[in-house]
Amino acid sequence: MVVLVFLSVTGILLNHSPAAGLSKRILSSEWLLDWYGFETVALSGFKVGKQWINHPGHRELYIDGQPVAACAPPLLNATRTDSFLIALCKDELVILSFNGELVEKVNTLSGLPEYTTNVKYLNNTLFIQSHNKILSLDPDTLKIKPSELVIENWPLPSSLPSTIMEELKQNSQLPGISLETVILDLHSGRFFGGVGVLFVDFMGLLTVFLAMTGTYVWLLKRRKKYTKRRKKLAKRLKKEAKASQ
Repeated sequence: MVVLVFLSVTGILLNHSPAAGLSKRILSSEWLLDWYGFETVALSGFKVGKQWINHPGHRELYIDGQPVAACAPPLLNATRTDSFLIALCKDELVILSFNGELVEKVNTLSGLPEYTTNVKYLNNTLFIQSHNKILSLDPDTLKIKPSELVIENWPLPSSLPSTIMEELKQNSQLPGISLETVILDLHSGRFFGGVGVLFVDFMGLLTVFLAMTGTYVWLLKRRKKYTKRRKKLAKRLKKEAKASQ
């Protein structure tokens, strides 16, 4: 009974989904995204000064929740110099002004060493790490030189502030599931995988079986009742016929 009520309620909600705007209501809780297999790469970023750099995993790099430049994911590291913001994406170093304007891009074709994994500004010098080797890079001339400096504490990603996450959510840059999709998956059983679909199918067949057997029993009772009434009528007519003779 509970399952049938649940299926009925979800069916009604789906029938009125456009009016209720269920498709526009986006759910982005971590457990739900994890259940659907979404990667939550956009939930972390690098704090550079008072600004945040992150990459939602699509095409563009973001500063404080706003897109600034195209950059192939993932975002590996980011730092801030006296004049620029530096973001290291896959095989590409993006140099930005503090306002988010693109200044320069350095990729493996224009001199960036392959497998560059880290970047850090230290002692007025920009350092990068490639194949466990430390190199210095001049953002103005883009010249790269080997360095003997040992750097252990590279910048690490942190959880984004709630304000930036909300901005990304409004811009549909955070992964999310519409409420309509969740209700549809619950109604069909897909929310629980193959077992859920089979269970809903079983409940559907069970409902059909109960409806058919219920109809048969009702018809049978009605037939018996009709037969009984006919017999009573025939008996009464026979009795009246005898009395009239």
